[in-house]
Amino acid sequence: MAEGSTRPAGFWQRYVAWSLDAAIVAVPTLLFSMAGLRMHLQALVGDFVSLTMMLAQRLVDGLMQGTQVMQLASSLAHEPALQAAMATILDDLRVLLLPPVAWFALFAACYWIGFERSPWQATPGKRALGLRVTDIDGEALDWRRATARHFAAAPSWLLLNLGHALAAWTPQKRALHDYIASTRVAADRGAVLPLWAKAWLLLQAMAALALGAWFYLSLLGALRSAIDSAPY
Repeated sequence: MAEGSTRPAGFWQRYVAWSLDAAIVAVPTLLFSMAGLRMHLQALVGDFVSLTMMLAQRLVDGLMQGTQVMQLASSLAHEPALQAAMATILDDLRVLLLPPVAWFALFAACYWIGFERSPWQATPGKRALGLRVTDIDGEALDWRRATARHFAAAPSWLLLNLGHALAAWTPQKRALHDYIASTRVAADRGAVLPLWAKAWLLLQAMAALALGAWFYLSLLGALRSAIDSAPY
């Protein structure tokens, strides 16, 4: 099959497919890492609340004493108590995320390599959108190329997904790992996202907004508590 005979999959098609697959892989990941997950999450939330309360109190105290904003920011950045609180949160994150990330990486390797090497030439997420992974000539991947493609995505993750973002700009919508492994993703049904895929994107955006709102309200609540408890 010639490279230009099938339309390349667009960035949003690829993202929707990936996010569906990630949700599927997350199920066994959570099952295998559930032990201790709730305890570590509670510790993280508790330490985060403590940090916001401490930070809010320092901000209120500094502003009420007439400290200049830049001076206050500099003093907060170098305060040992705040640095220790941040170190605790980072340690909480490490303990919380390390087991799930390890399980996810293991399941993901089996999942992506196995499905993209299969007669489907696609993971279930890609198949739902009519996408197929091929080599640069449009042929099915062998085990070597499928494995190389999967692990070639590591630099993209380390580059904060810039390698994946290449799929939005390059002529054939190829990401960094496609260039490394000489592969491409073809869209057999054209470039239009179905309604359910748009709804899936909207659901993810709403979840991100909800998380941001929780963070904002937590900080706002801590500031309010600090102001209420401040001497006048």
